[in-house]
Amino acid sequence: MKRIAAVVGATLAISLASAGVAHADGKTPPMPMCGGGYIAPPMSTHLTYVSAHWDVSDDPDDATLGLDAPRGWSFVRTPSGEGRFHHKVGNFLLSLRTTTEPATTAALMGDQVSELAGTAGLKIVGQHTKVVGEQRWSTLSYRYTSMGEPRAVKVRWIAFGTDPAADASLVLTVAGRPLDGKGLDAMLSHVTPTVVLAG
Repeated sequence: MKRIAAVVGATLAISLASAGVAHADGKTPPMPMCGGGYIAPPMSTHLTYVSAHWDVSDDPDDATLGLDAPRGWSFVRTPSGEGRFHHKVGNFLLSLRTTTEPATTAALMGDQVSELAGTAGLKIVGQHTKVVGEQRWSTLSYRYTSMGEPRAVKVRWIAFGTDPAADASLVLTVAGRPLDGKGLDAMLSHVTPTVVLAG
């Protein structure tokens, strides 16, 4: 339950304020909305990235996590060692953490689907498991509603190795709005091959 709460809590905590915000790459001005308000345009599919690494805990003998993160996004390490990267506006999230219990990628994905039952506005968009190179990925895509606003989340459990019985080691999450779908897909595709778990 704590594992599910950590992921859902991370996405629910994203600010939904979008008045007068800039595009993720800082190049596109806000688009007008009905009623005189503004909404940020869709997340860019062409972000630039920088390598980021952090210790899971204050103990130097513990594991180190790493990935390519969007340039200019803020970073926070949670007490549990999860690394969270936020765009300055707060609409977009990227996070990486270790798993909290031994299970396959598919089993953990199924657990989360069960735990999400009852979430406001929940719609499961997709679930799939595949082998890519020397890794096995299970990816869950879903939408939900927070404070009346729709949110889009993609969670990927990663196991090192191709054995279907191998335990997942990492959980990678990207989140934004439904209109950011292409940008979230592009970020997930770019970042996944760069994840590192050492120690």
